Amino acid sequence: MSAESFFKLKEIDSLNKMRLTLLKNKSEQEDRVSKLSERQNEALLQTAKLRQELISTTNELADVEKMLKTASEQKQRFIDIGGDDKKINNFSMEIEKLEEKGMEYLSRLDEIESEIADQKNFLSGIQKTISEIMEEVKPELEKCDQEIKNIDLRLELLSQELPDDFRNLYLKVSSKKLALGPFTRTDQGSCYFCRFKISKVDESEIDTQRVLKTCPQCGRIFLPYDYR
Repeated sequence: MSAESFFKLKEIDSLNKMRLTLLKNKSEQEDRVSKLSERQNEALLQTAKLRQELISTTNELADVEKMLKTASEQKQRFIDIGGDDKKINNFSMEIEKLEEKGMEYLSRLDEIESEIADQKNFLSGIQKTISEIMEEVKPELEKCDQEIKNIDLRLELLSQELPDDFRNLYLKVSSKKLALGPFTRTDQGSCYFCRFKISKVDESEIDTQRVLKTCPQCGRIFLPYDYR
């Protein structure tokens, strides 16, 4: 009974490792899409900011054009009535500054429109890439899901076939969600994973007498040497 139970635990260990490999593969495939989606979202956010800046800059340019028109009219009025040369000169300087600011706004508007066009082309290209990768990833994900489903079914059946003491211990240790699974082995008088030193008696009982034991430190279940 003990030998058969340890064989079942070994199969459970192998299946768990296969499951982890499948989950890793699934995650890598999903990352291919998610990373592109992140870049797409960043581009969409940048485009929204550019559009907001476009509106803001357009409004600022309109304000400058209004001030420029007012300053030009006032300058011309002073000229027409033979006004103060100093005031006329001040209006000329104000007009010059407003014209420079207006040119800056016009230049920035051109830049914004060019950046928006670039973002639009990028978004078009990345959406096409995402669609192409999704076509590649979809069957791979479906295959992983089906294999994981089959493994989970086999794990459930194996767990039910274990005697109570083996099953209860396996379920208890599995519930801890330990990294790399619930099983370990002896390795030069220590637990393979946490390197906790075990006695020669325990090592003999585990590897020779097939006694069900767990590591006192990490809690993993020891599999006998010839069941690896």
